[in-house]
Amino acid sequence: MPQTAFSRIVANAPAGRALSGGAGRGVWYHVARLGIARFAGRLKRDCNGTPAMEFALVGAPFVVMIFAIFEVALSLLAQSSLETAAEQAARLLATGQAQTFQSYTGSTLNTGMTAAQFKQAVCGTLSYNATANASTTTSYGSGLLPPFMTCGNLVVNVSSAASFSAANLTSPTFTYDAAGNVTATGTGYVTTAGTGGQQQILVVQLIYLWPTLTGMFGLTLANQANGTQMLVATQVISTEDYICPTGASTC
Repeated sequence: MPQTAFSRIVANAPAGRALSGGAGRGVWYHVARLGIARFAGRLKRDCNGTPAMEFALVGAPFVVMIFAIFEVALSLLAQSSLETAAEQAARLLATGQAQTFQSYTGSTLNTGMTAAQFKQAVCGTLSYNATANASTTTSYGSGLLPPFMTCGNLVVNVSSAASFSAANLTSPTFTYDAAGNVTATGTGYVTTAGTGGQQQILVVQLIYLWPTLTGMFGLTLANQANGTQMLVATQVISTEDYICPTGASTC
């Protein structure tokens, strides 16, 4: 009759100890030792859990890398879009469209876009009175910012320079309160000299506070106190010798 594993253990157990339940190493000791040995052997040969262990080691760094690629890609897209908008905004000044723009406040005629109107022209939200005491407003253009960028995060900075070499290209410094709200931008809006805006060197900057996310291990692209990333697009232009509207001596 063939022997089972258990019968072989019993047959090979030390004499006088086959049924020992005391301190001696009897049948159950050999059964347990055989079971542990077999389990250890199977565990050593089993590779089914290898992928899970490998993912546990590389999973977190992989997720961080994917998040970083996604965040950087969005930031680069926003920067590229802002550069395009800055080029088009600078053209409004280079050709004199902004300086010769006319609108009415009641019956008073105003020449030249204000800082607020220029920003609205960039955002596509500029509405103005084209005639005296107009009952309806006229929309100006369709805007220069892409749909995924909002006007509330945009700041416009226009300054003049005596020469191209003297143009100030540094980014402005924003200050914030304790709640992270912008209290000062250090920006301005200067489009004309004392004799007008023709043939002037202007520095046009569009500054955008791009929202960022904080990834694993605290990784973030934020460089501002309120957790946003400041994106700056700068254009240095020389305005054309445009003609002022009738009745405006300078523009």
